[in-house]
Amino acid sequence: MNLEELNFSLGTLQWVIMAVIGIYTWLTGRQAASNQELQEQRTRLARLEEQLSSLPTQLQITELISKLSHTEAQLAGLNEQFGAVSRRLETINNYLLQKK
Repeated sequence: MNLEELNFSLGTLQWVIMAVIGIYTWLTGRQAASNQELQEQRTRLARLEEQLSSLPTQLQITELISKLSHTEAQLAGLNEQFGAVSRRLETINNYLLQKK
């Protein structure tokens, strides 16, 4: 093996080592970016789960709708009663104005 072959072999070996280091660095960088993206996704998912846990369930919404319907019916009944009271009050007012 002469000096020229040895120099070529060392140059080739140096190029191969640099290529391996470059590929390793690239893969490590991608892995770090993937880990960071995964952590961001986990954080977003945790926030979303927290928001969803505070939302009412379907059963709670159904109960609320039922209670609102019941309240609406009660208000309609009170409105009718107030109409009757208003008519009676008008009659009493007219009577008192005529008697004076």
